[in-house]
Amino acid sequence: MKDANYLKQNGVDVDKSLELLGDMNMYDEVSHEFLNMIDDKVNLIQKYNSNNDMHNYSIEVHALKSDVRYLGFMALGDLAYELELASKANDLSKVNEKHNLLIEEVYKAINILNTYLYGESKSPTNNNVITINSDDINSLDPMSQALIYQNKNKVVVDNNEPKNGVILIADDSEIVANFVKSVFCNKYDVVIADDGRKTIDLCKDENFRSKIKACLIDINMPNVSGLEVLEEFKKNNYFVHLPVVVISGVEDQAVLNKARSYPIIEVLQKPFNERDIRYCLEKCLALYF
Repeated sequence: MKDANYLKQNGVDVDKSLELLGDMNMYDEVSHEFLNMIDDKVNLIQKYNSNNDMHNYSIEVHALKSDVRYLGFMALGDLAYELELASKANDLSKVNEKHNLLIEEVYKAINILNTYLYGESKSPTNNNVITINSDDINSLDPMSQALIYQNKNKVVVDNNEPKNGVILIADDSEIVANFVKSVFCNKYDVVIADDGRKTIDLCKDENFRSKIKACLIDINMPNVSGLEVLEEFKKNNYFVHLPVVVISGVEDQAVLNKARSYPIIEVLQKPFNERDIRYCLEKCLALYF
């Protein structure tokens, strides 16, 4: 099908989405990625709700909020944000009141995107990557290891040749991370870490760290938060040679001020577009290289 009017007729703010993604080809690519990962995300959201694990619930709905706003599902994004705030406040009553509605609206969005992309509900496939088990990662050569994309139980490796250095993206939103990857992958090796612990572990390798031209860190990540990553970088004196841009979907000024208390280059608010992210990279390069 791929008729943007169908999206608009179903309440999708295509014009707002294109302000961020640029064109419908990028919209289609991001939609495809969203459909590939959304079942896993919904399962996690359901699991954390069942366990009353509001900390991890808030992280997952935070990432969902960013993803769906990029695709123009603004009402769904607002609902996810409402539940993010409720879960952060440990307001179980409000979460339980709205949780089923959230899941219902997510599946409505899935059906809309499936119909738009394929004309019917079907599972998309991705033939552009090679996957290996994480146990095999140490068998890779050093440059291949620098091209790792952590994705739950799999490791996805980009086969591109080495380029002008590495951009490290620490964000549990696959939509955001892959959008940044699409902007820079022609010139840079882009490495994605989907939580703070993986970010810290990657940067412990001095050889890998020396290749990083920009480190983009989301504040709200599972396991170890972005602020905790910044504190670890400060403790190990990484900021001297490592340019860091903080990515934030939060509106809490106290949190943003805390992030700015570290020697970072910039705070980039979600949702951002290609122009915004290119500006941040140029600023990193100008100040550090």
